[in-house]
Amino acid sequence: MDKKNTILGIVFIAAGIGFMFWQSQQLQEQRREQALQEQTEPIPASGQTESEEPANTVAEAPVTVEAEPATGTMLDLLAQEVEEPAASSVSSMPRAEEKTVELSNDYIQAEFTTRGGAIRKVHFLQTKRGEKDDYVFNEGGYLPALSLSLAAGEGAMREFNLDYTIESQTRDSITFGLDAGDGLVIRRSYKIASGENGQDPYVIEHSTTFNNRSDSPKALSTIYLNLGTARPISKSSQPNYLNVGFYNGEDADFIPINKLTGSAGFLGIGASSPQDEISKRARIEWSSVKNQFFASVLSSEQTAGEVFIYPVEVQANGDGIPDSPGISGSVGYTLGTVSAGNSSELAFEYYVGPKEFKRLQSLGNEQDLVMQFGFLGFFSKLLLAFMYAIHSVVPSWGWSIVIMTICIKTIFLPLTAKASRSQKRMASIQGPMSELKEKYKDNPQKMQQETLKLFKEHQVNPLAGCLPMIIQMPIFLGLFYMLRTASELRHEPFLWVSDLSQPDTIMEIGGFPLNLLPILMGLTMFLQMHMMPVSPTADPMQQKIFKFMPAIFLVFLYNFSSGLTLYWTVQNILTILQQKYINSRPDPEPVVAEAAAAKPKTKHGGKARKKK
Repeated sequence: MDKKNTILGIVFIAAGIGFMFWQSQQLQEQRREQALQEQTEPIPASGQTESEEPANTVAEAPVTVEAEPATGTMLDLLAQEVEEPAASSVSSMPRAEEKTVELSNDYIQAEFTTRGGAIRKVHFLQTKRGEKDDYVFNEGGYLPALSLSLAAGEGAMREFNLDYTIESQTRDSITFGLDAGDGLVIRRSYKIASGENGQDPYVIEHSTTFNNRSDSPKALSTIYLNLGTARPISKSSQPNYLNVGFYNGEDADFIPINKLTGSAGFLGIGASSPQDEISKRARIEWSSVKNQFFASVLSSEQTAGEVFIYPVEVQANGDGIPDSPGISGSVGYTLGTVSAGNSSELAFEYYVGPKEFKRLQSLGNEQDLVMQFGFLGFFSKLLLAFMYAIHSVVPSWGWSIVIMTICIKTIFLPLTAKASRSQKRMASIQGPMSELKEKYKDNPQKMQQETLKLFKEHQVNPLAGCLPMIIQMPIFLGLFYMLRTASELRHEPFLWVSDLSQPDTIMEIGGFPLNLLPILMGLTMFLQMHMMPVSPTADPMQQKIFKFMPAIFLVFLYNFSSGLTLYWTVQNILTILQQKYINSRPDPEPVVAEAAAAKPKTKHGGKARKKK
């Protein structure tokens, strides 16, 4: 395989990356247009003030719905229930004043609310080098995380009474209670892990108990728990990072935000219309909602049977996070009927924290699939473990990436050095190759035979040039998937880079960000390709394409994370040093087989006799 095939492979890879980049830009533009055109009135959040809420409220939420089945989407019905309660459940009692309670450990600060007896939002205390992070989970969310909703007909739900009371509270736990009427009492308990005895400090233990104190059974049907709302982590976040997922015991399925917001496709191919919601029926062992660096994962020993996914409009709050749709979901657990005098309990573990592979893996039941490392997950996990090992000795994620790159380059050094020497030999036979092309231009078959003969005489392997790239491609892709969502790099500085998880913008010129690392990556790639010997099999057009590759990659990777461009830049520098060393070394002359110069031999191996 010559450089022609190598170039084609690089072009295809670059085209794929370019397609992802172009599609993300199209989606962001579409969202901005939708926001300007729709100008819909925002849905009131669960934490709104008392003056913004309706005067009437749900004092006693009926367990079963007597009215005709409701119609419309789940989100519409929830909004209708919160804003305009049904006449059968309206009471003249004023709505109770909302109370909030904060529970915290060294890693999270969770704010609980009596509105739904659930979690209003969660602050992260250790993900910004020991400081409170800018990102707040469920901030601006439509419902409190883990709030309850009740099935109210096919494809519809109605929210339980929003006003709970605080029954008990300790330093790390709280219990809410609700008398739902007709003998049904709901009790909701939460406990934040301390982080001791192997407990993960980002886990919140939760249980909801339905106690039937009446003389008749209660049909609770399906109860839905809200997973919380995730929103984009930055302006450059790609839509596939923002999704709702679930695990069925064998595979994990993730539904990204662009399935809801719609897509213009590529030249119209793959275009899709916006959707109000997506419903998935499956066996669900755990479910999640996440963005690029943070996730919530709800797991239980009892399996769920359905999940609703829907977009949530989230207003920008000045923290640099864009005004664009967030994503939320509600997962349904079937309770069935609670007999008179008995109770039914649902118990959960609710992880709310950074997407750190080690933490998610320790939770068990394949919850590390939330990382979405893809089909090359083996390499991603291996490289991540390697980077952790380096970081345990060198407490800098930037230098850990540099050292890891040097180690990877050293491992593949014999292979790449052999390929470079082969390419150097390829360049040395340009003259004979040109003569063959001219001599056998009308006889392709003969030219191919003579070309193979020339390669053999000069010990040139045409496969050697692209083989190292093929072998290293899984490593690079595994590293790409690992670094793009590595929350460990969030807010981590390195040299002039303030955040390795984001582009290293040093200034803006006319609104255009000046990112230094991608520019260095493009320059080093250009120098690297300039030093590579030109293959005699490459025509002028291929050589021009080869020269433009650094510019193409610079455009495609310009807004990628600094961690990834740092790896690629160091990789290019090491390749330049290696190529310079190889070019400076004299290439040993190959043993050329000259059959024509060999002396003729007799049939029996003796010398040929002269004719008299």
